[in-house]
Amino acid sequence: MFSKVTPFALILLTSIIISLPLTVSGLFRIHDDQQVARLYLFDKSLKEGQFPVRWVDELGFGYGYPLFNFYPPLVYLSGEVFHLIGFSFIDSVKLVFFFSIFLSGVGMYVLVKEMWGKFAGLTAALFYTFLPYRALDIYVRGALAESFSFVWLPLILWSFYKLSNLQEQSDYKLSNLQEQSDYKLSRLKSANYILLSAAFLALLMITHNLIFLPFMLILPVYLIFLFLKTSEKKLFVVNCLLSIILALGLAAFFWLPAIFEKKFTLVDQLLLTNLADFRIHFVYLQQLWNWTWGFGGSAAGLADGISFKIGKLHILASVTTFVLATALLKKKRGFPKLLTFDFRLSIIVFVLFIFSSFMTTSYSKIIWELFPPLFYLQFPWRFLIFTGLFSSVLAGALIYLLRVTIFRLLAFIILIILLLLPNLKLFKPQNYRLDLTDEKATSYDVIAWDVSKTSFEYIPNGILLLRDELGHPTADLNQSEILKEKIEVNPATAKISNLEYSSTKIDFELEALENTSVRANIFYFPGWEVKVDRKSVSIDNNNRLKLITFDVSPGVHEIMVSFSNTQVRNFANFVTLISLVFLIYYFVRLWQIRKKS
Repeated sequence: MFSKVTPFALILLTSIIISLPLTVSGLFRIHDDQQVARLYLFDKSLKEGQFPVRWVDELGFGYGYPLFNFYPPLVYLSGEVFHLIGFSFIDSVKLVFFFSIFLSGVGMYVLVKEMWGKFAGLTAALFYTFLPYRALDIYVRGALAESFSFVWLPLILWSFYKLSNLQEQSDYKLSNLQEQSDYKLSRLKSANYILLSAAFLALLMITHNLIFLPFMLILPVYLIFLFLKTSEKKLFVVNCLLSIILALGLAAFFWLPAIFEKKFTLVDQLLLTNLADFRIHFVYLQQLWNWTWGFGGSAAGLADGISFKIGKLHILASVTTFVLATALLKKKRGFPKLLTFDFRLSIIVFVLFIFSSFMTTSYSKIIWELFPPLFYLQFPWRFLIFTGLFSSVLAGALIYLLRVTIFRLLAFIILIILLLLPNLKLFKPQNYRLDLTDEKATSYDVIAWDVSKTSFEYIPNGILLLRDELGHPTADLNQSEILKEKIEVNPATAKISNLEYSSTKIDFELEALENTSVRANIFYFPGWEVKVDRKSVSIDNNNRLKLITFDVSPGVHEIMVSFSNTQVRNFANFVTLISLVFLIYYFVRLWQIRKKS
């Protein structure tokens, strides 16, 4: 009915339409107003030679902290590509938002097209694009990483779906054609999808670990269903395990240090208690059906200032698909085996949709309590990304289950009209900051105070926390304590000269008249080292702000303060490097074999 490029053109067009507010100068107001500053600091650290980037030097109230040791870096690496091309930091952030919309639509189309054809794929892609939660992520929260997570979810499902299908194709070709070349080609495709599924899982992990974590509770249900329908069950299990192991290896540079070095931060004190406690952020059932659109925040009970609605049409399409698939399955006589599989697949997707919705409500509290790592999500309504994923797949399934072409066409037209009418208006911000420029957004004072006080969970463990007038935790320091000098000494007893510094290294000469205490205005974190005349000296961080201090004897000294990798980080980097070499090698080998075939 339409050419190969038509669906992609329509997805691109709709992505442009809902991205029009991104074309306005400046930036709109968002909850996570840290994206431009983080991209700027990522760019700065990368150009200074850090890779992978871990430490940033202006956040943490000017004292610096290892942001990208704990916060997934992929969206900022993507933004860096746009900035290196020539875009401003602000426009680079906007482009990452835009491509999160377009690429996620493409990913959903690829998944559902593989399952049920082009028409179903396009329907699912448009439903995925016009999710209310997608509008919330972009134009209310400004959640850059979570918005980009939408891209990988359908691609992960697609790669495992292809992996399961190829097992049966392999059996068919081997038993009926007995051609060695066909057998090798099918195995080649199988290996290809092992690598792809591993890559997509790893990309999700380094895009948003707090989406990857709950997704790994959901993915096994999908894989079990595919396992039950494939003929080579043992091989499918082995392939899935290989994929997951390779994914963990590819992302090891991030998740290993994040887990083992979290204890040095305030993450647990700030993200698991008080206003960040997940128990006060459950969603009520009526909020999932409909709730007033707003630009406020998440609060206890029904006091939320933002909407957590799934989308009425998404819900109705999902329920209709379930009812239709169940009815057709009961009348499976006369239907081919493949069609009954599609009915069952629709039902399983509906079960996952219901489970994802259930996890946003207080009825799921027992599951949360049984799996403490979920506490770090803070907000149970993050599961709305999965309700959006599965309801969009079900919308595509609905088109497929209408077996008559004219019914499919009519249903498609009606569904898209009903989809656009209520949802298109959601894709706009509350107001704009038209005067915002890179210079303003990346100034030292803005980053060291305005941005830093909104998110400081990665500053050193042991710094005293206070409460502001609203009861929010805040670090025990004020704006006057934000110092621009990197090194401080008593000017009466010591003199600093030839000072040179970057984010992770400070070199200077010190002439001391007597035993002198030197303070580097840097939060101490494992990996920082001080050398005096090329010899390591002990660091004392036993002070109120956990800053690097050390003693120097009388005389003239060459001093270097530097940040390097710990054993955990070195090991994690090595695992990722080996995994990446393996991935690239096998992709090249598969390409060469395919070319010969």
